[in-house]
Amino acid sequence: MCNAGVYQDGDCCTAIEVLRIFLDLSEKYPNKNFCIWCNDNDPEKIGILKRVLNIFPRNSRIQVFISQTDVNEYLDMLHYDSDLAKDIFKYGTATILYIDPFDFGTVEIPKVSIVLQNRYCELIFNFFISDYVRNIHQDAGRITKCLGGRRINTKNELITYMRTQLRVGYVKYLFSYQFKTKNNVELYQIVFATPSSKGLEKLKEALWEVFNGAEFHRNHIEDGQIRLLTSKDDEQLSLCSYANEAQNMLCERYIDQTVTWSNLELFLIEHTMLKESQIIRYVLQPLIESGQVTKCNRCGKRNYKEDSYTFCSRRS
Repeated sequence: MCNAGVYQDGDCCTAIEVLRIFLDLSEKYPNKNFCIWCNDNDPEKIGILKRVLNIFPRNSRIQVFISQTDVNEYLDMLHYDSDLAKDIFKYGTATILYIDPFDFGTVEIPKVSIVLQNRYCELIFNFFISDYVRNIHQDAGRITKCLGGRRINTKNELITYMRTQLRVGYVKYLFSYQFKTKNNVELYQIVFATPSSKGLEKLKEALWEVFNGAEFHRNHIEDGQIRLLTSKDDEQLSLCSYANEAQNMLCERYIDQTVTWSNLELFLIEHTMLKESQIIRYVLQPLIESGQVTKCNRCGKRNYKEDSYTFCSRRS
């Protein structure tokens, strides 16, 4: 679902936001070309999208292609050697596949899995978990069909299924970010799947820049009250909380083991909100100082990223 052009509050839909970003990037990188493929099965939304696109200036280095197709048929075309697939995944391109369904019971997850098995790309998937939670127990087949015919009854089982289905082919790393209402009700998760650890690191940097390190994003309402804590204070509190959680996770996972920096880093990048630049200062050094971890010093005391770390067999 590429959605319509502009929401009532003035925010643009994803397709238009990407176009605006590409317009800026085309000025910075004049030797690169940018392509956006937009697909939606709703003819009214496609019509609105076309009208909004006509407002933007033409740019020879940016192309926008629009189609009106069922999402599962579109995924089939990406899997098979269609002209569409050859254009999107042609040699030398960097491709991000963004799937934003209207609800959970729209996209057949095995079809997404097949694309990832055969195509090198990154994936951003809007995992509409609230629809699943509300409707799974009275599902008449809509949700089950999207799960490949499987009956999955709990949220935890569903998350495990999704991670298994999306970590296939070239994809090695996954991270999901929750969006909740102001009443703490989970609406959906944005799942990011990538073949590259660098992609995961870039995602973390973006989350900290946009949401100031908040573990999940809520639809806050400004009440006019004076805040005692600044956004920087909130960010530091979040960082301390994530660091303590990360220390506990590492000590439990790697008890009585020696682990390289790269394995340790990727585990934390994928399973916590921490980004790479925060791990040494807020996780490793405190563990070393407390005696729970021993730095092997194979490349000197100051070199952390080319070293290994031994975790104690018993927590102090």
